[in-house]
Amino acid sequence: MNSYRKGANFERKVKKLFEEAGFTVVRSAGSHSDADLLVKELNLAIQCKALKSFSGYRLMEGADALIVKADYKKPLIVMPLDKFLEVISS
Repeated sequence: MNSYRKGANFERKVKKLFEEAGFTVVRSAGSHSDADLLVKELNLAIQCKALKSFSGYRLMEGADALIVKADYKKPLIVMPLDKFLEVISS
């Protein structure tokens, strides 16, 4: 499977998970926008990345979320999608 198809499949999967949680999600057409998905009710733009590997899994063992910061950049939060959906649906 090429990387474009892998990414598109992942975007559709994430979209479906948000929709199953009761949200309205719009998927952008092509790769020309800043975000892949827009969750309307949350005004949340999401960029989806399907990676071969990601060291964040190792870094967040035993935690619900990982907050990372690179020099001169804003902190980012990484957490399992099912946990995120649980938090925002509460």
